[in-house]
This record gives sequence, structure tokens and C-alpha cells, in this order.
Amino acid sequence: MISRQRLKEIALFKDFTEDELNMIAPMLTEEFYKKGKVIWEEDSPGQGLHIIDYGKVRVTKRTKEETKQILAVLKENNFYGELSLLDGRAHSAAIEALEDTKVLVLKRSDLEKMLEETPKTAYKIVREMTIAINEILREMNDKFMKLVNYVWE
Repeated sequence: MISRQRLKEIALFKDFTEDELNMIAPMLTEEFYKKGKVIWEEDSPGQGLHIIDYGKVRVTKRTKEETKQILAVLKENNFYGELSLLDGRAHSAAIEALEDTKVLVLKRSDLEKMLEETPKTAYKIVREMTIAINEILREMNDKFMKLVNYVWE
């Protein structure tokens, strides 16, 4: 099981009390992926929130020409799968291990249980995921506006 100290290093859990860390630690399962392993394909069913303990992954989307467009490269302490965790829908992008990678997985059912039993704790996780999603959205908006301005110049 992952140590409480290691959990405190992860943004999702930085504001957790010792009791909250003791509650979440057994919910997290560990998964290992070898370099080059496709962790999931775009449009595959949700597989929980993956928090990178170590390693690196690439996030890609298929273009209409069926090539892969790299959206992001994520490393230690980053997470992915948050959209499917929140809305229960299929994954919007593919994930591939660029290095040997270990992730901690929080299942949707565990988050839902937490929402019922300890909503303040669940809120802390959802808040941190929302902040990360908002940062991505703001970056996309900036890129979109640069493209629009470029087209109209």
C-alpha cells in the first residue's frame, strides 16, 4: 500500500487530514505498465482516475485522417481519466506509457461512496480535478484565440 507521506506529495491529496489519508489509501490500487503499453484506447470504457506515481504517459486523440495527435505528456503526480471518473462516459483520449509507469487508481464507485459517506473529503478531490481541468480549458481557449487572430490578420 502507498505511504501516507507519498499521498501528501500528490496535489489531489495535499489538503487531506491524516484520517482522510488513512481512508483513501486502501481505496487506491496500483497498476504497472511497461514502456510502449497502450493503457487504454480512445472511446474505451472508463477505468477510473489514474494518478502517476512514477513514469510518463502520452495522451493522444485520433484525427479524421486516423493519425494520432499528441495532446499531452504527463509525468509523476499528474493524473488522467478525470473526465470519465466524473461523468461515467468513455475515455476521450488514448493513453500510452512512454516509460515503465506505475499508477494509483481510484475507481468511480469509490469516489461515489466517498461522496455519500464523507462529502468533504470527496469535495477536496473534485476541487483539485476541477482546477486541473480549468487550466487545460484556459490553455485551449488561449490557443484557439491565437488561431482565430492569426486567421483574421
